[in-house]
Amino acid sequence: MEFTTDFIFFAIGLLVLLKGASIFTDNASRIAKSIGVSDIVIGLTLVAFTTSLPELAVSVLSAFRGIPGIALGNVIGSNIANIGLVLGIAAIVTPGIATRKSELRQSYIMIIVTFIATLFLLDGLTPIDGIILIAGLFGYVYYLYKDKDLKENIIEKIVDRSSLPKGLTLCLIGAAGVLIGAELMVSASTSIASGFGITESVIGLTIIAIGTSLPEMATSITAAFKKLEGIALGNIIGSNIFNLMMVMGLSAIAGTMPADFSIISQSVPVMIMLSVILVILMKTENKLGRVEGIALLSIYSFFIYMKFFL
Repeated sequence: MEFTTDFIFFAIGLLVLLKGASIFTDNASRIAKSIGVSDIVIGLTLVAFTTSLPELAVSVLSAFRGIPGIALGNVIGSNIANIGLVLGIAAIVTPGIATRKSELRQSYIMIIVTFIATLFLLDGLTPIDGIILIAGLFGYVYYLYKDKDLKENIIEKIVDRSSLPKGLTLCLIGAAGVLIGAELMVSASTSIASGFGITESVIGLTIIAIGTSLPEMATSITAAFKKLEGIALGNIIGSNIFNLMMVMGLSAIAGTMPADFSIISQSVPVMIMLSVILVILMKTENKLGRVEGIALLSIYSFFIYMKFFL
């Protein structure tokens, strides 16, 4: 009976999340047009931050309660899922996600942040490390609004801004739907996983990471269907940067996280590899098609298999 209830909550959460993502994506695009900001900036900041809130809540709470395995596993696992699972599926169901020069430059920043975060992880995370990571994030956001290439991608403005308050309201409603749906799904998934005796670190890297990545999945796939590539791809790149700087940074402040060599040796290399592969695909193919999507999803599937069966 308990498992049945968990699966029902999981299904309800999925429906709420998908509807919320659709509302949020539509209105984020309208806001971008209304204020003259490019869709990729919206994807890299507003959308990326909102879809990263589940990771933030789970990791910070876990660190505060002294469960660093879930806190760190959620961040690393979510970044792996964002590229391997989310972009993999998005490229398969909506092939031809175009990559522009501005998105490629942001992917380089993602690689740099990934390597910096890895260096911090090698000797454990302290509150000082967390402060440095968060300060770096503020610097990154400031850079986004000063980047000339991003300004060149500004999309057509809407002269009448009277609909802006409505757009903001609907955007918040959509974001609330995404977060509520994700919370229901994460809670149900965690309960189901715990019933099968899965360890905390594996739960953090897989079940919880997938659950907290569902907002990114719903938002990116919805945006890809609507040909809003800047939001679809920018959301993933921005979310990975936010996860490593804001989520990991605040988690380190909430509770010192010692080095977890099982995660560092087995999962961090997968995160780095997928990040590098994404940059290579963006640079050489200029778009993500079904072949690229299958490749990314295959790597992620092997990662999950490794965690549960090897």
